[in-house]
Amino acid sequence: MKRTLFTLTLSVLVASGVNAQNATQRSCGTKDAVNNLIQNNPQFAANRANIENFTNNWITEHANDKSAATITIPVVVHVLYNNNTENISDAQVQSQIAVLNKDYRRLNTDASNTPSAFQGVSADCGIEFCLATVDPSGNATNGITRTQTNNTSFSINTDNIKFTSQGGKDAWDRNKYLNLWVGDIGQGLLGYAIPPGGPASSDGVVIGYQYFGTIGTASAPFNKGRTATHEIGHWLNLEHIWGDDGSSCNGSDQVADTPNQADENYGCPSFPLTDGCSTTSPGVMFMNYMDYTDDGCMNMFTNGQKTRMLAALNGPRAAILSSTACGGSVNPPPTGDCDTLSNISGSDNLLIYGAVDNNQNPAGYISGTNTYNDNAKADKFTTTSGMKVTGGLFLFGRAYTTNNTRKVTAAVWDATGTAGAPGTELANKDILINSITEGSITAVTFTNTPTVPTAFYMGIRWTGLAATDSVALYTNTDGESTPNTAWERWSDNTWYAYDDADSWGLSVSHAIFPVLCPTVQSVEETQWEGVSVFPNPTDGNINVYLKLKSNDDVFIRVFNPVGQLITSQTSNNTTGGTYNFDLNGQAPGLYFVEVNAGNLTKTFKIVVAK
Repeated sequence: MKRTLFTLTLSVLVASGVNAQNATQRSCGTKDAVNNLIQNNPQFAANRANIENFTNNWITEHANDKSAATITIPVVVHVLYNNNTENISDAQVQSQIAVLNKDYRRLNTDASNTPSAFQGVSADCGIEFCLATVDPSGNATNGITRTQTNNTSFSINTDNIKFTSQGGKDAWDRNKYLNLWVGDIGQGLLGYAIPPGGPASSDGVVIGYQYFGTIGTASAPFNKGRTATHEIGHWLNLEHIWGDDGSSCNGSDQVADTPNQADENYGCPSFPLTDGCSTTSPGVMFMNYMDYTDDGCMNMFTNGQKTRMLAALNGPRAAILSSTACGGSVNPPPTGDCDTLSNISGSDNLLIYGAVDNNQNPAGYISGTNTYNDNAKADKFTTTSGMKVTGGLFLFGRAYTTNNTRKVTAAVWDATGTAGAPGTELANKDILINSITEGSITAVTFTNTPTVPTAFYMGIRWTGLAATDSVALYTNTDGESTPNTAWERWSDNTWYAYDDADSWGLSVSHAIFPVLCPTVQSVEETQWEGVSVFPNPTDGNINVYLKLKSNDDVFIRVFNPVGQLITSQTSNNTTGGTYNFDLNGQAPGLYFVEVNAGNLTKTFKIVVAK
């Protein structure tokens, strides 16, 4: 039966997201996390006792140690997201690292707010943090992992944010990285940490995405990055400043230069603040990072806290001091040219065609869900032999659901179906509908990267969606593509080309862009041993790897789609190396990387997808 259509222009792009109830009072889950470990892992209590004995001895032995050496701790941030809001930006992650480096070096601009009575014990801890540049396999990284999850929130009771098998992300080697997990942890918690002595699989710090960094989703009064400052203090063996003793004045944070304090403080008290344990001025140290006050009222560690943290870094955390995860050598990627395919040209007009039924009533979208009950849409592509598909880019114009678990699946098929239609599925990756931002590129990386035949298909498929769910890809306009490019799978699982007499009668292409790399990658030029630009797609940071057979001058330039120079690097008389470019400030889209050495120039297409 011939299908009918109308042209639908979508002018309002709505980002999916969940409005969580943000905390207005600090709550740290570290004590609960410790108690859970003690109950489930009896050895942990013994480990903690041994570490405390070591700490006391180390502090005694190094009481006069005036070493000014700076310690740098490599960090990996694992972003776990169920929707687009929770998928915080690289810039937000970097804002958190900047806060840590100021707070732990007493370079914070609010250090001057420390009362004069406590200025004498305030400390530059000599600890800095860097996002890892080398991953556990020796490959280049920006120190951020991103994992889309079906979990709408994570639990401190199960610690499931730290385990891939439970919808989280497995820890990287704790002897080389400080693992920070960021996601929706609910329960009114801002964060929690595992102090020294816990199991390697759960070691690290967890922060709610609303309380991480200073921009983006960071929510007042916890939008100055001090939650991570506080929790990393626990990771480095600091206790809460009041000693978690239930107001009795008998507990201790095991630090001599912090005043005795009855209980935690909230909000932003005025100085001096006294209580039942410190009854006279200057009172309690409510501005200490290990209290519970708002971010804007925290501004100091003490010398005693510094010494306790250094004890941890020379004892149970000592292994991380020899980590080379920041600035170490990386494995060169396979050399060769990866490419992003497209059936759409830059001059094409993108739109969404709406469908109508036989009674001329709206029936959904031609390039997505509709009342004809189509269950897949795909584009046909051709390439050279020996190419593997590593991922794809999809431009959705419509993505709506009220169910956080509903999804579509990005898929790759060979062309062995009837009359060259899609045949065997070769690769797939689920995409949560509420993680899609309408009008922005959605990037997918396949876990398996099969070698594709010279003709193959990439598209989306779905099942189990409700009548109220809707998804549609952008296409170009009828006549801007050759026939038999766009295909769809009907409810009877038969594939039809869009221009088929029984289908829509359209010659269009979907906004789908496969990313392909050679299976055997090489550079044939006599002067170059290898060259590659990775990752592609990227969320903002790219690396250009170049290896020359003899010394020469290297000139690398990055251009935007209209040919404007964005950035460049020059290296003289070199055999090459890995060159990093930060494109986080650029808009999503297609960019060109031009690599010149000697009398050879190669240009690579990369896609920035955020």
